[in-house]
Order: sequence, then structure tokens, then C-alpha cells
Amino acid sequence: MRITSLCLSLLALMLFAAPVAMAAPAAPDGPMEFKGSKKSTIFNHKTHAAYDCKICHHDVNGKEEFGKCATAGCHDDIQSRKPLSLYTVVHSRKELAHQTCMSCHAKIAKEQPDRKKELTGCKGSACHVS
Repeated sequence: MRITSLCLSLLALMLFAAPVAMAAPAAPDGPMEFKGSKKSTIFNHKTHAAYDCKICHHDVNGKEEFGKCATAGCHDDIQSRKPLSLYTVVHSRKELAHQTCMSCHAKIAKEQPDRKKELTGCKGSACHVS
């Protein structure tokens, strides 16, 4: 009787936990480099762990599939400065349809002035390290 009860409990736990564990892919461990036409941008998921992934990775087709920035039709026009280009999403200081990198960095730099150069500067910042 105990074994049956234990097995049913484990099965229930697996059925409940499996969809939660599979809901979102794991964030990369190390920093990622986005190569632009002139400069590269470094993005570190660990420093952004407190934020909801959906701020940047929007639902695709109403499903919880986290697309990449340069997915066709999203921000794949990296070379131009059109509203949907990756450049605009990173550098616009005002929020577009959603929060941008620089709008968030500018907000934090305003609250923490000692981090202004690190968060909103160009060369030598957390984004453009070289």
C-alpha cells in the first residue's frame, strides 16, 4: 500500500513539475556577443536574472517560445535603423512597443548615478567592452 501511494505521489509530482521545467529554455551560462556592422555588443544573462525573460523574449505565435532577437520578422534588420532593427531595440532611450536595453539602463543609471558610465556609455561600458 505504501509503495503504491509513493508511486502515485511521484507520478503526480512528475506530471505537475514537467510542464513547468520545460516552459522556458535555460539561459546560456556565459555572455553572448551580438555582432553589429561596426561594434559588437555583449549580453550576459546572469546579470539580468532578476528580470522576466518575456521582457526581451516575446511570445511567438501566442506560445511560450522564446525567439531570438534576429528571428525573421522581429529585429533581423540589424544594418538599418528602422523601428524594428536590433540597433533600435538596443539603443533607443524611449520605450517602443516594449522596454529597450537603453531605456532600462537609463532608468537604472538615473537611480544609481555611480553606474552611469557602465550602463549608458558606449566604449568601455558593459555593452561595448572594447
